[in-house]
Amino acid sequence: MTCMELVGLNTKWYRYQNHMTQEQYANKTKFKMAYISVVETGNSNLTCKNIDLIAKSFGISPSLLFNEETAKLAKKLPTRLDMYKQKEA
Repeated sequence: MTCMELVGLNTKWYRYQNHMTQEQYANKTKFKMAYISVVETGNSNLTCKNIDLIAKSFGISPSLLFNEETAKLAKKLPTRLDMYKQKEA
């Protein structure tokens, strides 16, 4: 995994652990919702400042955003589409 993917997946992991939607998280951090999506998919080359902001928003050390184990767990989280399918069933 690249650093961008690690940070993205870990951002998704901690957001899910805090029971927040991307919209709620965007409101909390003042990032645009589209930016949160780009971060979580590993397509954003984040600055150190934004890594610090993400970590601070979750109350964690920035180094935890580079944890491969939680990133692997985040890959197993449902996508938005999967969540809608579950509600319909």
